[in-house]
Amino acid sequence: MYRLCVALLLVLAGCSGTGGTVGDSPPAPTETVTPVAVPDADPERGRPTGIDGSGVSDSRSLAAAHDRRLEERSYRLVSNQTVRYANGTVRSQYLTDLRLAANRTYFVTVRTNGPAGPRLLGEPPAVSEFWSDGETYVRAFGTDDPTYNEFAPTASGVGTWRFWATTGAFEVPRSPTTVIAESLDAVPTRVESTRSVGGSERYRLVDVGAPDAELPFRAAAPARNVSLVAVVDRSGLVRRLEIEYDGRIDGNHVVASRSIAYSDVGTTEVRRPAWFDRAT
Repeated sequence: MYRLCVALLLVLAGCSGTGGTVGDSPPAPTETVTPVAVPDADPERGRPTGIDGSGVSDSRSLAAAHDRRLEERSYRLVSNQTVRYANGTVRSQYLTDLRLAANRTYFVTVRTNGPAGPRLLGEPPAVSEFWSDGETYVRAFGTDDPTYNEFAPTASGVGTWRFWATTGAFEVPRSPTTVIAESLDAVPTRVESTRSVGGSERYRLVDVGAPDAELPFRAAAPARNVSLVAVVDRSGLVRRLEIEYDGRIDGNHVVASRSIAYSDVGTTEVRRPAWFDRAT
């Protein structure tokens, strides 16, 4: 998380507005239905590659199928990393909501919260919005007097669409493939149920009840009372992945959770935000 903060502070350098709510909310993305092929299902079993009757059998194959499902397609990715004290009070929170078009124009909202929350946007609570079409990069943040301006991504790619779809969403320098595979490797699963949504099968995976796990990217240690829920469709798309566990930070008992959700695959169109002209 420290490296993420440093990288984003470089991108945000020179911007004074922090905290609160950005002045103008962007228009809701226009959604157009586009036929999408359904790859990577196992024709013999009718299940996604990497899932058998007992649960996840090959996390790498499943994660790779997920990655292929998103190639050159638009989608929405919502990610939430939260740590709460035992009484429910938020200690730290990092949320991103990315809308990514097929041409890789993006709009992302980033929020932080809690006394120990990330300082990448300034003192929490804070919120910022970023938009780019790959040529122009603009941002907005602030409270009563929002700041709008252009920025340039770093040489390492911080501020680009690829950053927000990977490190910027997950707080760690990892791809979705790695985050999904390593999370499912760490927690044994079983298929709890199957249901049809719009003619497509979706599989709900849950943990088998293992009390402890060596979780990757954990926010608190040791990880105890680990629970996992994942929803995967027949194409291999991991639509939702949620992990929650107990741990300790500085001697305090905390409950940590990480969730990622993919939706609107192939149907999301990203427009310029309402504040675009004030930033350019």
